[in-house]
Amino acid sequence: MRTALKGLRGLASAAGIAVLVQGLGTLALGPLADAQLGDVTATTAVNIRTAPSTSGSKLGLLYRGQSLPSLGSANGWTKVTYNGRTAYIASAYLKGGTAAAGPSSETTNGTSQGTTGAVYTTANLNLRTGPSTSDRIGVVVQRATALQLTGKVSGTWAQVTYKGVTYWAATRYLSATAAQASSELPKVTGKARATTALMIRTTNTTSFVNLGDVPRGTILDVTGVVTNGVAQIVYNGAVRWVNARYLVAVDAATPAPTVPATPATTTRYATTVLNIWTASSGTSFVGEIPKGTEIQVTGVVENGRAQAVVNGAVRWFTARYVSATKPADGTASAGSGTTLNRGYSSGLDQTNANVQAITRDIWNRYPAIKTMYGWRRDVTPDHPAGRAVDVMIPSYSSNQALGWEIANYYRAHAKEYNINYIIFAQKIWSVARDSEGWRLMADRGSDNANHYNHVHINTYG
Repeated sequence: MRTALKGLRGLASAAGIAVLVQGLGTLALGPLADAQLGDVTATTAVNIRTAPSTSGSKLGLLYRGQSLPSLGSANGWTKVTYNGRTAYIASAYLKGGTAAAGPSSETTNGTSQGTTGAVYTTANLNLRTGPSTSDRIGVVVQRATALQLTGKVSGTWAQVTYKGVTYWAATRYLSATAAQASSELPKVTGKARATTALMIRTTNTTSFVNLGDVPRGTILDVTGVVTNGVAQIVYNGAVRWVNARYLVAVDAATPAPTVPATPATTTRYATTVLNIWTASSGTSFVGEIPKGTEIQVTGVVENGRAQAVVNGAVRWFTARYVSATKPADGTASAGSGTTLNRGYSSGLDQTNANVQAITRDIWNRYPAIKTMYGWRRDVTPDHPAGRAVDVMIPSYSSNQALGWEIANYYRAHAKEYNINYIIFAQKIWSVARDSEGWRLMADRGSDNANHYNHVHINTYG
């Protein structure tokens, strides 16, 4: 760590810092850059806590193989971002990110002495009142702004002065020379026009962040680089990416926007009730299609969603529920048969009409669900009264996304199914306290008691 803390001497050779900024995906949204040290991944199930101590309250669990963004490590604990807030995980149960970084023998009150002199920002940068993202933003400076190092360093943060005021800056966004700070962008080789509303992406990989759409006809600065079917552009002073198939060269003789041809399609079928999404990521959808509906797919799959053409418009469906084979008509047994129980399920026939309607909908909507439990003897009144169902999540430790998809869907349709509360992953939502969203529950011990392996849906009546 001593070398790392003194490593600001190496800023003179920090051309790599400027290159790294291009892929961070936060700058085009505005001046919001802060230090992030990559992802850390759990090697076993480990608690996520509010403080770097076993006395810190539990916020949740990170299961083996799951990852979170790291903000640095110290004294055996790694600071992470979890559900939009700062949290801590014991470093011994993590891999990846950066090496543990505790105060060295040269530190004083958590800071260490480094180099002094002028540096330049390689991005629009938040200057903070302290050496962490939890400290208040004092001022925002533009890329290539000159700052003065005071010589104080704390972890991955350096103390600087700007216009006579002292702040802290993330060192990964600092460069020793103005040339490195201002020349990070690739050369623009031409301009292209968007032939449809076009999503701006932060990277050319599937882990991109969606920065929103530009309208059809927008003229974009292109660099000539195309990777994985997406074209590199310079947009709002940062490197971004767009789908190359919806770009055409700008020609003075044909200035009008080009209307894209409808993509060639192949007929596929919905194997369950499917949401119609407006984009390959995000939560905006415009309706549903029933099980067995024909879908005209283009062959493009992004973020687990299959692209299709619906009434002349490009739409998206969850790809795992799109099949080349038309599903058998099995809705009768799920919708109106004499029994709702399947496989290891039990007690569903003894629940109220609200629960039975939910059960039928789940059998049709979520084919991955194989087991649900309804009526049973219990110390709490909900199951014995037949007004609750436990939706068991297969391979739940690595399949929490499915649980949240179910929990959030029935939260959105609570009025339709007469639902009064839902529990999943140690969090509860209720109609009575809807404005508070998902609230953390006390730790009850096991994954089952904390509802990590099932979604509990409770109804009125």
